[in-house]
Amino acid sequence: MIVTIGGGSGMPIVNQALVKAGFSDINSIVTTFDSGGDTGRIRTDERGLVLAFSDYWRSLMSLWNDGEQKKYWQEMLKYRDGRGRNFGNLFFQFMAERAGSLSKVDSLFSTLTQANLCGRVIPVALDPVDVCFATKSGKKYIGEHNMDDQRMSLDMIDKVWLSTEIEANPEAIQVINKADLIIICPGSLYGSVLTNFLPRGMRGVMEKTSAKKILFTNIMSVCNETNGFDQDNYVEIINKYIKVKFDEIVMSDFKSVNKKLLNNILESYANEHSRPIKYHNKSISKTSIIDLLAVDEVNLRLRHSVDKLAKYFAKMDYVAKEN
Repeated sequence: MIVTIGGGSGMPIVNQALVKAGFSDINSIVTTFDSGGDTGRIRTDERGLVLAFSDYWRSLMSLWNDGEQKKYWQEMLKYRDGRGRNFGNLFFQFMAERAGSLSKVDSLFSTLTQANLCGRVIPVALDPVDVCFATKSGKKYIGEHNMDDQRMSLDMIDKVWLSTEIEANPEAIQVINKADLIIICPGSLYGSVLTNFLPRGMRGVMEKTSAKKILFTNIMSVCNETNGFDQDNYVEIINKYIKVKFDEIVMSDFKSVNKKLLNNILESYANEHSRPIKYHNKSISKTSIIDLLAVDEVNLRLRHSVDKLAKYFAKMDYVAKEN
């Protein structure tokens, strides 16, 4: 059994790559504390009494094999009206109410669409709370959206916690206990990764599991989260919340990108105080430098490539245990 942990845009890319590599036992544990954009509007309208659905449904769609039916559903779910309201969020809010729990939505969605999903999505918690964080200067914020608003600030995040202590979803605990491989997906370190380890029970199960653990760092730093970071800094921050040893850290190799184009891209990122995550060869963890880049030449952005990730996953040493 494979478990992916994360949220945002990084987890769907990893899931799509695993599906493309032929895996069908994927269990995605996803954060449910987003408070930005249309998700934030819904949570405000509901007085904070609902979970964030956006990361959930994007991860769910990433477990569906590509095809015309999936394409039509993706177009529908991404639709926004003139006021910026997203159909996907409203649809999955309805589905959660209809199913009685967000944990049951993937099964209901599969029945409704006849989608042959290559796994399931598991909300890390089932209680609606907010992410809180403090910066190095001592400022405190409530709401995950404030991390995005402060992303170009040099006042780096120092600590993150939940507005109310809550229990982890028992299903998340269960799949980690059964996991053969756990993948920490790229994404906001504090907003999409560490928040998954804040509900009670997640730290304990992550520290006890014997599963192989792989960490994907981001390609580029985020000024208020990972400014000046190398791979060991990533592990150091994660170990403040869970004491784990990673079997492999995967970083992106830039050598395949045209040098002139790469310089233009890095210059664009530098305007946002963003630079490549550093690599050093004396790391305490096994580190693999792999060509995983997808280049957006129009917007001068670097992403993880689904196709290249799929090739990496197809070759990795993975043997499922008999449960």
